[in-house]
Amino acid sequence: MEVLNNIKSLKIKNIPDLEGWIGDAKFGINQLSQYFHKKNKFEILEIGCGIGLLLASLKEKFPSLSVEGIEPYKGGFGRLKIAKKIIPKNININYLNFENFNPKKKYDIIYSVNVFEHLLDWKLYLKKTEEWLKPGGINIILCPNYSFPYESHFNIPVILNKRITYFFFKNKINKFERKNKALGLWKSLNFIKMRNVRKYCENNDLNFKYCNQIFTDMVRRLDEDLEFKKRQNFIGACAKKLKSIGFINLLNNNIFYSLHPYMKIEITKKKTNEKN
Repeated sequence: MEVLNNIKSLKIKNIPDLEGWIGDAKFGINQLSQYFHKKNKFEILEIGCGIGLLLASLKEKFPSLSVEGIEPYKGGFGRLKIAKKIIPKNININYLNFENFNPKKKYDIIYSVNVFEHLLDWKLYLKKTEEWLKPGGINIILCPNYSFPYESHFNIPVILNKRITYFFFKNKINKFERKNKALGLWKSLNFIKMRNVRKYCENNDLNFKYCNQIFTDMVRRLDEDLEFKKRQNFIGACAKKLKSIGFINLLNNNIFYSLHPYMKIEITKKKTNEKN
């Protein structure tokens, strides 16, 4: 993958999460490639695309795709410098909030990776993306599932709810935000649960599908992606222990799906005959 190899060759300082970007892009490619073929001339939209690393990687792998992104933050100088050096000019990124996006076309696939949990109005997001999809289009969401009592950004357990969790971990949360220059990260989290999304879909004539393979993929990622394993040391240790006693396979039973720590969801519009 030339795009990812190029970013590795850049020696730009003050980008502490560079390895994380690369790992997340590889993860995104693995999760999204199944939807494309080299002959597909799909219109693709990524919500929260950052500098466009995943978009550029998908375009490189599937040249027929027409790709576009939305990103509310332009980021610092270092990030823009990287983008200028490695992201092709045919990758169109709109620097605005999704609420202000007014596309002139419809999309075959809209996706977001680790973005949905930061949306203050996730219901509006689902409404807007439904409007932007072509008939038969798919909205793919990959993000943490807060039915599982763990907050992955701060690597802390969730105690009942967001407010009580903050009460117990206030110092750690504030220290993390200062250290990582991520002020406001905690405030941005909406603690979305899989059952909330499923209920919304049921009430709005949308098909909801949980892709349970994501559970196995995340366990595998903890073994293969050292940067990700480092970031998720707590959950990684738990997974390792559960795996050693054979409990991981039991958790992948469908009765536990709603409690999985991470979710991959496909949302599609119901056809007329499905509504009746």
